[in-house]
Amino acid sequence: MRPQDSSFWWSVTGEWVEEPNNRRGGFSGVQRVVLPQSGECYYVKRQRNHLFRSVRYPTGRPTLLREWQSMRFCQSIGVPTAPLVFFDMQKGKEGWESILVTRDLQGYVSLDRAYVEKLWSCQQRAEALRTVAGALISLHRAHRKHGHLYPKEVFVNMSGERPAVAIVDWELSRSRLTAAQAAQPDVRRLLKSLLKVGMTQDELHLFFEEYRASGISLPAMPQLGA
Repeated sequence: MRPQDSSFWWSVTGEWVEEPNNRRGGFSGVQRVVLPQSGECYYVKRQRNHLFRSVRYPTGRPTLLREWQSMRFCQSIGVPTAPLVFFDMQKGKEGWESILVTRDLQGYVSLDRAYVEKLWSCQQRAEALRTVAGALISLHRAHRKHGHLYPKEVFVNMSGERPAVAIVDWELSRSRLTAAQAAQPDVRRLLKSLLKVGMTQDELHLFFEEYRASGISLPAMPQLGA
């Protein structure tokens, strides 16, 4: 079987990134899969009976469907995510099963790791934050919130002429009526977490300036140590 075949992704196995989350007769977990022939690395998120319900799907559908749809939406508006490779879902005797496959973000590091391990210079941190703000502004202008935006969900690659960003974990992404309603909870959560790992007041001000220039209103800036 080849990676292009859907049966390959359903049957392939790998190392669990962390222990699967079991609840109410279902489970959700992510496996890291390295192809022996090419060395390419993929992340395969698997779920069974992890469902959401809506007006359209009153009997439930896999929550991975929402994550896949959110990532497809992000692609359509130019918001960078981990590269999508494959999605599928099927209903069997044990209920709904679904898989979502993304390619490894080689060369990227999370904002959390970059700050905690002090991987970047002050200038690099400023460049990274501007790029992150630009990606999020595109998302929020589309009246879409991420819904779980912490520094560990934001990845940056500093190896090129300009920083490249990828945002992961889109399962809780939702639409909102206005750009401000989409932006405020995401930005508040992200910046509050960054302040705890070393974000400076100047960097905080830089981030807010990017949003001010975009025309999206935010609440007052948090303070160091708040």
